Amino acid sequence: MQSSKGIKFFIFLIINMLIVLLPNDVYSMQKNQKIPQEVIIGGELLHMELNTEKVMIFGIEKNSFIKNYDLIDCISGDSVKRIFNQNEKNILSKQDIITTLISMKEDEKINLSLIRNNKKIKVSIDKKQLKPEYLVDKIPYTATLTYINPQNLNFGAVGHDIEFKENEKLITNKGEIYKSNLSRIKKSSKKYVGNINGDKSENLLGTISNMGSYSVKGNVNSLQNNKEHKICKIANENEVKLGQAFVVMKHNENETKYYKINVTKINKIGKEIESFDFKVEDEALIKKYGGITQGMSGSPIIQNDKLIGSLSYVMTKDTLNGNGVYIKTMMKE
Repeated sequence: MQSSKGIKFFIFLIINMLIVLLPNDVYSMQKNQKIPQEVIIGGELLHMELNTEKVMIFGIEKNSFIKNYDLIDCISGDSVKRIFNQNEKNILSKQDIITTLISMKEDEKINLSLIRNNKKIKVSIDKKQLKPEYLVDKIPYTATLTYINPQNLNFGAVGHDIEFKENEKLITNKGEIYKSNLSRIKKSSKKYVGNINGDKSENLLGTISNMGSYSVKGNVNSLQNNKEHKICKIANENEVKLGQAFVVMKHNENETKYYKINVTKINKIGKEIESFDFKVEDEALIKKYGGITQGMSGSPIIQNDKLIGSLSYVMTKDTLNGNGVYIKTMMKE
């Protein structure tokens, strides 16, 4: 009996020592979905392709019966019956519609059942009004990689502004990411938000598995150039301070830039940090980009050699001012 009590006391002692010595790890495992203690810092420009719920219409410039962001639910008509041997065809891919368009006569019409503003509508149009180039099943988006967890290859990037008011569920939580080398800069000015774009690489970098209010998450396929990766510890809330920090950008291969910013305000919900405001103070960034631009969302922010968050959005009244989401807020989603 004494031996059994001794073993139980020993186990109890070890558990309490772990809680005291590793509070962040225990908290993370229980509440924060295993938030890692350290990650690989990102900064690379990403080309994201977000899958749409259904085949979507995009690229319409003139007034038409069909509108940008219409989702095609099903098609019907003589051509549909002729090709698929059914009165109505539920659309599963762009090819279903393209096959129909190719077989249609010049004066023949096709009936579309569309989802617009979360409501179903029906239109009847000819092949001149519905061109193959109007059909998309992925939406391209430029962002910046925030981090990669080296233990499980999970990645995080900011995606809170990937939304479409036209339909609540226009896009899915799935997609692909590719690296992108910076090729075009449209500079910001004081009250104008510019943008950056890059050339998409051919090799698939990873897949998107979830999109939240603050982040896009998924997995990369592998770690390349392992020696060049910078490992950085995750900052706790009490380590985020007003004052100097750095936003990290790696917009071209083998060129990592640390631009100086100043954290001006820490925003909390209750007692927990949600985000922080900052101002760009680095003349090199201002000279190259004019200020914060679209496409920089997700850029890691480092303070005292720890990852405190990522660039979330730009203040439109002055593009030298921005907001960063706290890293653990981003990781909790």
